[in-house]
Amino acid sequence: MDDLGFFVNFLVYKGGQRYIVYLERKICNYRRFQHDEISCAHTIIVVKSKSITKIHSYCFDYYRPAALANTYEVSMVSMLDKDDWSAPEFVLEEIILPPRYKKMPR
Repeated sequence: MDDLGFFVNFLVYKGGQRYIVYLERKICNYRRFQHDEISCAHTIIVVKSKSITKIHSYCFDYYRPAALANTYEVSMVSMLDKDDWSAPEFVLEEIILPPRYKKMPR
């Protein structure tokens, strides 16, 4: 028996397919839950059926609002005025031309 046998699992049938969701382990055999580390549709179905209102506990930390707030916690220093920039001479001497061909939109 694998170690998942001790955890409560839920079966979700969608589009003729059967998906197994382990909420405690944050695993679904659809595998988006593990790869993207965000709740997949099958996990959300189980969470809603259990009337769980705090869905953030079924997402990984960096999808939570606090992680977004922490992203902007560090102060940013603005760049100097362009006139005050310094660059090596060989960079200033390099001539960069635009591409020869323009890719047309599809």
